[in-house]
Amino acid sequence: MKISDLTGSNPDKEDLMKRLTLMSVILFIVFGLSGCDGDLFPTVYEVKYNVTGSAFRVDITYQDEDGERTQLTNVALPWEYSIEVEEDQEVYISAQNKGETGSVTVTIYRDDVEFRKSTNSGPYMTATAQGTL
Repeated sequence: MKISDLTGSNPDKEDLMKRLTLMSVILFIVFGLSGCDGDLFPTVYEVKYNVTGSAFRVDITYQDEDGERTQLTNVALPWEYSIEVEEDQEVYISAQNKGETGSVTVTIYRDDVEFRKSTNSGPYMTATAQGTL
């Protein structure tokens, strides 16, 4: 006697139906989400801007977490600022030496790994680093 004779069901048919239902749910999720306009879980990086050097004072311009440029004047070195930025966003920093002597180095770190760096020296020279994450 078969199990199907006792229960009135067919185990092979039930297993097939479960598999088809599961496949349908998976396909619905995959094709349904592919129509979304953006990432459900965008990659977010910790970005650290760093300005160092022998210049006494500098003017700094950097791109903040909203994509806006912010300018600081007459800043003493070293200087550092951290933000969180989503993937594909631009990051930017520049620093201009405000004196007759000295050097300026700007560095952008992405998740504590150097991403971009620039150095310049001399009176009123500017160092700039930028890129898209």
